[in-house]
Amino acid sequence: MKISSAFVIALSLCAVPAAVHAQDAAPAPAAAVVAKVGDLVWSVDGRRVGRVERIRGTSAAVIIDMKMIYIPFEKLGTSERGLVSTLTLKEIKHL
Repeated sequence: MKISSAFVIALSLCAVPAAVHAQDAAPAPAAAVVAKVGDLVWSVDGRRVGRVERIRGTSAAVIIDMKMIYIPFEKLGTSERGLVSTLTLKEIKHL
């Protein structure tokens, strides 16, 4: 009985490091976009969308054709030019 109990304990100790290593293999979450008022926003097709006028929740507001358009942060990335949307200018106008 003592031998089987020792075997079960040893087996359970071996299983713990395997579970910890399985958690380490999970991909890291994508870095969040940090947008500031005044940042330039570009569309995916290279057209200038405008400047960020305000930040509301998880969206950046840009004025296009005298309308305030809110672009979700999940649709924005960063580049050396500023913020780049994953949407075309036409798609942004329909948000």
